[in-house]
Amino acid sequence: MTVPNFTHINKKLDPADTPEGFSTNDNTFDEATSVFFGGQIYCNFGAFSQGTYERPGSSWFLDNTDIRYANKFKLGETDVVYGVTANNNPTVQDPWNTTPAWAFPFVAASDALAPVPSAGTMIEGTFAGRVAGTGVYIFANDKLYLEGAAYGTFDTKTLEALGLDPADPASRFDGLAPYWRGAYEQDWDKYSVMFGTFGMFANVAPIGNQSAPTDEITDVGGDAQLQYIGEVNALTARISYIFEHQKLNGSQPLGLSSNSSDDLNSFKVSGSYVYNGTVSLTAGYFNVWGDADPSLYGDSLSPMHLGSPNSNGWIFDVAWLPWSNGGPSIYPWLNVRLGVSYTLYNQFNGASSNYNGAFRNASDNNTTFLYAWWAF
Repeated sequence: MTVPNFTHINKKLDPADTPEGFSTNDNTFDEATSVFFGGQIYCNFGAFSQGTYERPGSSWFLDNTDIRYANKFKLGETDVVYGVTANNNPTVQDPWNTTPAWAFPFVAASDALAPVPSAGTMIEGTFAGRVAGTGVYIFANDKLYLEGAAYGTFDTKTLEALGLDPADPASRFDGLAPYWRGAYEQDWDKYSVMFGTFGMFANVAPIGNQSAPTDEITDVGGDAQLQYIGEVNALTARISYIFEHQKLNGSQPLGLSSNSSDDLNSFKVSGSYVYNGTVSLTAGYFNVWGDADPSLYGDSLSPMHLGSPNSNGWIFDVAWLPWSNGGPSIYPWLNVRLGVSYTLYNQFNGASSNYNGAFRNASDNNTTFLYAWWAF
């Protein structure tokens, strides 16, 4: 898979914030190239594994990976799928597109070239690829899904071996971090609806020193998905909400937070329409809000809203998938999604205007992103 693209933001980056070898605006480059393995390894053991070469940064690293054992049995009249999953990104093993690992937007501009809000909940990718977790799950009658897992962070040498920067972030889990997932889906004819919950708790050592006091981070999420999949038309609506409570017993003494505790909220909703598998229209709204903390959210320097994590806006995506119903005769396995995405910010890092104290406005980060998402 490879994703060449073009990124334009309303107001160019400061030269000091621009990655070496790139322009302050209007960058064209191949952002990510990935190779995958997916399928059976032996008997009931299988895997999905992704290795990615990413720019800026120019590095290979182990991306989303899920290795599992799966089997099934019958309990009366109920079909039960059960298994064990071992993965490196909480929610990467999830069957739906509402949890963070596979949520909309499915492809986006590099955050090194298009600024993104600084605040986000722990479960929304903070430790993606930086942990190893094992859990068990059941999926009963294609309706009820239950999973429990526990994660631990990799040490410095392992992160370096996997191609990841040990200092981004430097924080580590102290002990194991439990993760849970529950969902119920009902299908009828061409429709389906799902309601679920997910979450995670972790003791986090903010600078990786597990012998010092740690932060206690609790994320609790709820999600839902509604689908209609017809012969020609397909509609999908997704919604998720995550509440995070942070007890900052480790960060506050180190001067990394101003408060002893903070709350953070993340809300996302999106809807997609696909015609004949070839034309896709998607619109999504996102909102992050919570307690102001000047030390924790240091990028929020608005004189009126110092340390606010609040950001919200819209994402619009239009795409053409010419070979969804069969690839070109010269290479039938080839597929591509040609699209344009536009991100509009109403509020960024706490303010609509002058959010960074240097007169940069939220709308200055509005981003136009053209992409060709190739896969074969």
